[in-house]
Amino acid sequence: MSWITQFAFKIVDGFLNLPSKVFQPILWILCGPGQNDQVGGCVQGYDILADMKPNYAVVNQKSFFLHKFSGLKDMSYLDREDVTLYSVTEEEFVFVRTTAGVDICDTETHPFVYNIQHSSAEELLIASHSTVFQYLSSKPDRDGGNIAYLHNPGRCGSTLVAAMMYKTKQCVVLSEPMPILHLALMFNKKDYPTSRKTTEYLDLVRATFLLLCPDPDKLYFIKPWGLQTLSLLPLIHQALPGLREIFMYRSVRPTVLSFKKLIDPNGGGRFEFISNMAVAWLPVNYRNIWEKIKCGQGDEAYCFLVLSQYHAYLLETQDRKDIRSYSYESLLENKEGFTRSMLKEVGIGEESLEAALSALEKDSQANSETHNRERTAGVTVTVSDDVMEWAGKVAREQFEIEIVGEAGQVLDMPHQWTTNSGLVNDAVGYVVNSFAQIF
Repeated sequence: MSWITQFAFKIVDGFLNLPSKVFQPILWILCGPGQNDQVGGCVQGYDILADMKPNYAVVNQKSFFLHKFSGLKDMSYLDREDVTLYSVTEEEFVFVRTTAGVDICDTETHPFVYNIQHSSAEELLIASHSTVFQYLSSKPDRDGGNIAYLHNPGRCGSTLVAAMMYKTKQCVVLSEPMPILHLALMFNKKDYPTSRKTTEYLDLVRATFLLLCPDPDKLYFIKPWGLQTLSLLPLIHQALPGLREIFMYRSVRPTVLSFKKLIDPNGGGRFEFISNMAVAWLPVNYRNIWEKIKCGQGDEAYCFLVLSQYHAYLLETQDRKDIRSYSYESLLENKEGFTRSMLKEVGIGEESLEAALSALEKDSQANSETHNRERTAGVTVTVSDDVMEWAGKVAREQFEIEIVGEAGQVLDMPHQWTTNSGLVNDAVGYVVNSFAQIF
């Protein structure tokens, strides 16, 4: 990474973490304050800016979105269908009230929850952790048994699977809810890695998931943002032991190629910048490894990002057999078998198979602002053989993962569904190197 890129990253990283009291006047100058604004003193700048796009400065002719914060005084407000969790910070939960009648989980309108929350936002509301914990304590106890969660590194078909689940109409689909990403990034900033020992965060993890999935009588399917959220793996099962966890992945080379085509189709250097920024947001143990081995441009960094997510899954499944893994390649090879098995894992009956398969007839990210077919039409991106050779060496020496072939296919992924036997490598005790001891 060049010194210019490093300098730019430090500026952006610092800017995104400005407290709201610093950034608030800037937003007011640009957008104009909303009527009767009340600003939460602890809401951090990155929570305001993380997903903000220029056209979100004014939403529905209202100028207060993302800078109007009201303290939530009546917690029964959270029982309303038009109030949903938008973010979580070190001290607060942030909720958004959307236009009445808008379904934020309609993946056919937009594949990602946060975009619908933005486009239909009416106001943002904040409440402290302790207030929310007290509110949840008044509710019946839940173990997460009505929630299915798809761990993924991104660009592996996970959005397609979310679209398939939505087509069944048998569950509420939350595709890339931002609170989970914010939760993971909060943990990743610590000077120690998230592990099963970091039990002080279990209440926060539990509350976040229960706020996202408030109705105990409905089935929920969550597809989180990839790359950063695998650090939550050691905590979710402890916080909600009944929650169903699934892992989806793809061979290394096509995953990186897909990221590259999405982020920087014209090769302007953006891929290098974003890949290094993404590595800087990994848990400290992976950041430390990267500092020792980093080389090249963005391709190497993204290979490392993907491998780190695979490694997190391997660590968690050393003594667990309840997280089945699915590869994107197995979906391509046997769509019906893959879908039937995935529906079973989520808790949906086979009578919904045809509805789920109908999602394959449409581009699952067609309405995404970042996924623009016109922008990437005719674009060819590459990842060199030298980069893949480097990635293979890092996989073996740092993570004891074997990737083979031109695509960089991962060998021996635990609890893997296959088109032949249905499940292979179901043995517990996957051996990883001494690096795992810091967990």
